[in-house]
Amino acid sequence: MGLRKRSAVLAASAAAAALAITGCSSSGSSSSSATGGSSSSASTSAAPSTLTVWRMGASVPEQVTWMNGVVDQFHTQFPQFAKTQVKVVWVPWGNRTQDWNNALSSGKNIPDITELGNTDTPTEAASGILASLTSNLKSWSGASDLVKGMVDNDTLNGETYAVPWFGGVRAVWYRTDQFKAAGITSTPTTWAELAADAQKLQAKFPGTYGFPAVTNDTNAFASFIWGAGGQIATQGSDGKWTASLTDPKTEAAIKYYVSLHTTFKVSPSKYIGQTELGNTGATSGGANEDFGLGKLDMYIDGPWGKATMPKNSVDMANVSSFPIPSQNGPDAAPVFAGGSDLAVFKTSPNQEAAWDLIQVMDNPTNSTSFAKLAGFFPPYSSAISNGVYPGDQFMAGFAKAALNGQTAPLNAKNWATADNGQYLIIPTMLKKLMNGASFDSTVAAANTQLANVLNTGNQG
Repeated sequence: MGLRKRSAVLAASAAAAALAITGCSSSGSSSSSATGGSSSSASTSAAPSTLTVWRMGASVPEQVTWMNGVVDQFHTQFPQFAKTQVKVVWVPWGNRTQDWNNALSSGKNIPDITELGNTDTPTEAASGILASLTSNLKSWSGASDLVKGMVDNDTLNGETYAVPWFGGVRAVWYRTDQFKAAGITSTPTTWAELAADAQKLQAKFPGTYGFPAVTNDTNAFASFIWGAGGQIATQGSDGKWTASLTDPKTEAAIKYYVSLHTTFKVSPSKYIGQTELGNTGATSGGANEDFGLGKLDMYIDGPWGKATMPKNSVDMANVSSFPIPSQNGPDAAPVFAGGSDLAVFKTSPNQEAAWDLIQVMDNPTNSTSFAKLAGFFPPYSSAISNGVYPGDQFMAGFAKAALNGQTAPLNAKNWATADNGQYLIIPTMLKKLMNGASFDSTVAAANTQLANVLNTGNQG
């Protein structure tokens, strides 16, 4: 998961931003069922009386309606499960790990299918709670069109343990009328162009900020590192993480990002110590509101950010997007590809039926309709490249970015501890540098700390 800094919230953000998914625990769950008829690879004699699906977040009308429609299709396509009740349990994102562990250790209240954030999948696969889907994917017609990077994230030691369901990425928001007024005829594709355009916009619209170099949104900052050909950290075949903040390519990205504040003067000091939503832990008062009110000329966020715009936002009809530029262009920088996956619980006694239901939940039509509920993308390359949001200028930049996603190390077991939990390693490093700290010693210290936390969960 992890769309934004809001914890593990990629998928959460997807649902939370557009559908206000917050959730009750499994003990306060709601269920959805339907009846119908149909057939599949599973044997008729093995038809379960109930299939339990754990969904993350809270039950809201749009989601219930969508799920009921899927259940109807499942019963029709697989008549041997016509009498199988599909029970949906809504689990808060914050409870998911404990609930998975409790189900595994107690053997009680086991889900057959679980949604999980894509940053959860490698860890949970390694912990042994997920069934391998490798053989299922070999015979599934939808598998060949899945975005490769999404599937790679679900694969561990050659076995695939989940399938991508929907995803979201960040891009740069801007207003087409403001670009035109400032004489900017095309969106920037290099860092130099991005800084120059931010300065042009500030000059044309006095009192605005050109581009927000917020320090506490590593999910966005990662694109600058990847766009320079660098890495935050890499994992060896032995599972050990090596931090890469002192690599020259990564250092180039750090220097550029800091220079947006210190040299180019397009990012004010108010964004030091902030996420895109304001001060750490805040839900308003940040770059999102400044952009909405016309005080900020460009802004990095996902399409889910529309839900955080002030009600009195201005000139929203002209808002569009473009991919985050790479250092030298012309290709865009890779972006953190967050989202939700679907997996079969390892101890489920109904694994074949569970897989058949996943095929219906995650077919191109259903995954696309679900993704559109929250302003995200389905996991199919052809759907994204052919335009799942035809004629939508706002989504165009996100669609281009979505085909070039990365996850590691943002899916590492201890990433949350390192980045937005106990240590805030990269945000603190950027904050110090923007406030004038020595570059070499500050980055070296952060690099050592990052390696220790990724590998051990603490500083050393």
